[in-house]
Amino acid sequence: MKTVVALTLLVVAAQAVDWHNIKPKYSFRNTIRAVPKADRIIGGNIATPGLLPFQAGLFLDGSGFCGGSLIKEDKVLTAAHCCDGTGNFEAHLGAQNIYDESEPTLQIGTSTNGQMHENYSPFTLNNDLCVIHLDAPISGAGIGLIRLPSRSQVGETFEGVAATSSGWGRPSDADPNISPELKYVDVTIMSNAECSSYFGSTITANHVCIDTANGSGGVCNGDSGGPLTITETDGGKTQVGITSFVSSAGCESGSPHGYCRVTGYLDWLEQNAGVTIRP
Repeated sequence: MKTVVALTLLVVAAQAVDWHNIKPKYSFRNTIRAVPKADRIIGGNIATPGLLPFQAGLFLDGSGFCGGSLIKEDKVLTAAHCCDGTGNFEAHLGAQNIYDESEPTLQIGTSTNGQMHENYSPFTLNNDLCVIHLDAPISGAGIGLIRLPSRSQVGETFEGVAATSSGWGRPSDADPNISPELKYVDVTIMSNAECSSYFGSTITANHVCIDTANGSGGVCNGDSGGPLTITETDGGKTQVGITSFVSSAGCESGSPHGYCRVTGYLDWLEQNAGVTIRP
């Protein structure tokens, strides 16, 4: 059985951040290798501007980075391990090149209020979700909301369904730097039973996993908190997962990659984010 590692990346803070020298920093908690705060996609493609208008880049206390998704004009959904211990959030929306603050669609929101799920476990990464309450709503060209699942989808496993994961994270285990450009990768959702054959009892009904095609496509340190989306029959995108962990053997080890399953938290999100859930 393989252990899991949370997909965060530490950003070295200075008067002016040298983004090209962002490095991952690993800490160990029990059998889980957690990686404090940040992001990347293995394989995949560079997103064209406006393709993923809900994607957020989150700078955490000036020393970390995670992904997220805009689920309401003043609410960003991310992983609890991105919020754990974080006091100040800076959400970049409408961004393409995460280094370029002159992009015309870029808007930056701030917050000191990251609301983690009350039953989040940093040891098992169970209930790994958090809502960031922005100080003010954000909207505009190149920025849009991602749809959450409907109540009728609560019993769906999504096994075999094509999905998309996105972020600015590391492109490989060997590359220490995040990607300047927003990337996405097309993946396939696998059964929890198959995922459990890799990770054992770590996998619960609160998780959804993807097949990484022998390590050629997926997430890495630290696409944490970023969205896993599917395209429904009406052509709309729906977020079914929140990027959470990979195997401690590495992003390209061939093991599945794990997400928090959004359908398990619809009541919590409606209550705490004020999002109306479809029937």
